[in-house]
Order: sequence, then structure tokens, then C-alpha cells
Amino acid sequence: MFQASIIATVGLYATQTFGAALLLWDSDLPLYDHDPDVPADCTLWWNTDDGLSCQTALSIAGVPIADFLRLNPSVKSCQDWKTDRSYCLKASAAPTPTSPPPVASPPEQTSTTSTAPPTPAKPANGIQTPEPAQPGMVDNCNHFHLVGTDDNCWTLANQYGLTESQVHTWNPEVGGPACDNLWTGYNACVGVVGGQPSPPTTTPPTTPPPNATPQPVQDGMVDNCNRFHRVVPGDNCWAVANRYGITQEQIVQWNTGIGGAACGGMWPDYYLCIGTLSGGSPTRPLPAADTPQPVQPGMVAGCKRFHFVVGGQSCETIAPQYGVSIADVIRWNPGAGLDCKSMWANAHVCVGI
Repeated sequence: MFQASIIATVGLYATQTFGAALLLWDSDLPLYDHDPDVPADCTLWWNTDDGLSCQTALSIAGVPIADFLRLNPSVKSCQDWKTDRSYCLKASAAPTPTSPPPVASPPEQTSTTSTAPPTPAKPANGIQTPEPAQPGMVDNCNHFHLVGTDDNCWTLANQYGLTESQVHTWNPEVGGPACDNLWTGYNACVGVVGGQPSPPTTTPPTTPPPNATPQPVQDGMVDNCNRFHRVVPGDNCWAVANRYGITQEQIVQWNTGIGGAACGGMWPDYYLCIGTLSGGSPTRPLPAADTPQPVQPGMVAGCKRFHFVVGGQSCETIAPQYGVSIADVIRWNPGAGLDCKSMWANAHVCVGI
């Protein structure tokens, strides 16, 4: 039985009613197996018996990912985080591993006088990489975005005129198509030198060249399709049409198996046709100002442009996509509230009049 004085110890967890205490993260000794090449003078350890993820643990401890990787040389990324293992979080001096570190040290001519510990070296391409950076970022990145709380791979791609595939390729550890490992407060790569990423170990999917059909595709796609969209959860015909400046009728005509105007057969993670070679235009396009349903409460009359809101979006992320101000979005959709916190997901918001 622990003494009451131990119960007051600062840590991630506290004891409950004099029961056995959970192991504390701020331990000065490792309680499990650990990397043999951690610094001999490690003064702070995290013992992973708490079920927390790597990202959550480092956020609580206030330790940058670059420092964590430097102090635990066998760990290449948060994907290597294991339960019932001890990790070094702080040392009184830089680590001196007995085996080669996972990345090369920067060459002498590119070293800086910064007192901050270095992150994995990037080639000298004339562009300074802001820190902290998303783990696994490609070496030839020259354009960066500081990730906000409402960002995801789609919002980044849309903001910078990219494809989601490019965002995944240049930031290979963001979690793939789900994009669930994009770290808030870290810089993501949104552009590379020469316009193409360095060749990765495993070639990721890329945007198909003209007239090449990616797989898998929606049932009933027309043969002359030359432009494609990978459907994500929350997409519908109106949202896709609005994004690419086409009509819902065109989407239905080019993808005959998606369930007609109801668009009930659009499958996530399958490719949808959003453009064709000559001869693929519909004969009866819908009026551009048709109001889709449902809409945000209080939407102004006469709205001519709409956005389908998906979970995680806000006025701050929607406004830049359409070249309007946050104040405009709030004014045209008063039901969203002055702070835009009452905006409904899965309903349309006005983004142009």
C-alpha cells in the first residue's frame, strides 16, 4: 500500500482512494526494457503502461518529436511506440549512442549556431525548414503549412491547389487516406522543389495521368473520363460538383451507377468521374443557383454558391476556399452564430451571393 505522501506526487495519473497507484510518467528510472543507446544520463522516463498514444504522451510531457527521436535512436517515428516499454524524455547532455544514429548528422558547412537541438537533417536546398515538422516529411520540401486544429489533408490540398495524394506523398506519416496522424502545431509540406517529391521507399498512389483511370472506380463510370475525384466520407454529388465547378447532373451522367439524382450509391475510397474528353457534356445542366438541401438555419435569400459542411470544418477553414471573409460567411449564415460555433455538419452553408 502506497503512503498518502506518494499519492500527492505530480504525474499523469494519481492514486485513487489509497489504492495501488498507476506508474507515473515522470519517473527518474526506467521500469521496462528500453533502447540500449539512450543517453547514459537520461533523467526523465515515460513508462508506457497507461494506454496513451505516442502523440498524446509527448504532448502531455511537452517534448518535441525531434527530441524524442534523438533521445531514443531505435525509434524512427511514433509508429514504433510500444506498450510496456520505457522511453527517455530528457537528458542532461546530448545522447552519445554506441551505434550509428538513424539519420546522418548535418554536414559542417550547413550547421547553424542555434542552441535548439537539431532535427533530422534536410539537404541544403536553400529553403529553411520550419520546426517542428511532421514526422517523415520529404527532404526536398520548400513550402510549408502550420497545421491548425481544424485542418485535415483535404483542407490543405484545397487551400494550396494540390491533390490529397500529394499531401500524403510529401508527408507519408500523416496516416494515409484517413489522415488521422496530422499533428496540430507542426508544419506539413505543401510544396516541393521541382514540383515532385523525392522517390519514397514504397511508391505511393499518385494522381493519374490524363486518360489513365485509377482504381477502384464507381460503377457505371463513362469510358471517356479524364479527370477523377477519390470519394471521402461526407462527400455527396452536390459537394463534389461545387468543388470542381460542375453540375450534379454531369456527375450523375458520368457515373451512372451512383443512384441517380439521389446520389445514394457513391462509395467512399472509390474514384468518381468529374471531367470527360470532348463529347461528354450533358444536354440539360442544372441551374447554378439551385439551392441544395438541407441548409444552415437562417441562410440569406438569394444565395448563389454553397458549401456542404463536413465534420471538423469551421468558418475559418471554409472562407479561404471560396475567397470570402469569415465575416461574410457569418453574415450570410446568421444561424451559425457570431462565433461560428453553431454551424451544422452535413448541411449547406452559403459562401457567395
